[in-house]
Amino acid sequence: MRFPRPTPRRVAVLLAATLGACVGTAYAASLSVGTWHLWGGSQTLTKGTCTLTGTTSTTDTYVAQATPTTSFGGNTTMLVRSNSGSADWAFVRFDLSSCSIPTTGGADSATLTLTVTTAPGSSRTITVTPVLTTWSSTLTWNAAQSLSYGSATTSFATGTTTGAKTATVTVDVDNLIKSSTANFGWRLSDTGSGNATTTFGTSENATAANRPQLVINYEK
Repeated sequence: MRFPRPTPRRVAVLLAATLGACVGTAYAASLSVGTWHLWGGSQTLTKGTCTLTGTTSTTDTYVAQATPTTSFGGNTTMLVRSNSGSADWAFVRFDLSSCSIPTTGGADSATLTLTVTTAPGSSRTITVTPVLTTWSSTLTWNAAQSLSYGSATTSFATGTTTGAKTATVTVDVDNLIKSSTANFGWRLSDTGSGNATTTFGTSENATAANRPQLVINYEK
């Protein structure tokens, strides 16, 4: 039995049909994989922002080595001094309960803002250290020596002009939210050399913009 000799036209038609079938198969396979990924689902997170400032949500003070039994909780300013033998430390704590962030949530970012009301003559580095035991606005230098402290979280430069300074404290705040442990805030200190003082506004300051502030961007 003799088969008809293939012509160039028949060869072209056969090749096109074969390629079309391959492309269709590849497309179907690709579509199947894509559909599988779409069915994987997604999770929607609720985002929010909580801003804490003022006397109802903030406790702050400073302690002075030169007057070790004196408390300064009612002052409108707090001092951070570097001079060895007469150092000053500032303390600040915020009440996170009003933010109503569940322990299943977490902090995307947390920014501590402090306002310099009297700047030092040369820029200083302020170290922000978490406090691990309780204290109040009546804290004194002697009592501050008995508190427990964590590792320094961060630091910031004061510059030589007044105005707001910020420090990122996301790690600390995130831990507080997730662990639901007691919050004792931070100590501010200047461990540099020389005799220099930086003055910050407290929650009692008459100018609202001078008061400490904590802004938490969170998810839950």
